[in-house]
Amino acid sequence: MQLVTTIDDLLNEWGVWSQAGLGLTLSSASNDVITSIDDDMGLLIDQAVAMLGQYAPKTKKVIMMSYRSQLSTRQIAKNLDIGETKARQLLLSGGAWLEGHLMAKGVLIKTAA
Repeated sequence: MQLVTTIDDLLNEWGVWSQAGLGLTLSSASNDVITSIDDDMGLLIDQAVAMLGQYAPKTKKVIMMSYRSQLSTRQIAKNLDIGETKARQLLLSGGAWLEGHLMAKGVLIKTAA
């Protein structure tokens, strides 16, 4: 597989992809949105996020709120009634878990240096 961008950029693209109605949970579909990931990659990330939810449901919720709903960590913390630091920790740990899972599936991700 080709080397893709960082996990944060990849998850941002997945958020755009899923908001366009291309993800497993269809919302208001928009035909004007262009993403740089294809359906196979989007579905692979969807599956990884779903698997994360089996082990860490709150972390999955934070990932979804951040990348799909475009909420800040402050807004996420308020919605989940947790501290902003805890929301940031969950976001970072969820991103790290997803990066490891996707790399194990053969997706080559650049490390943020």
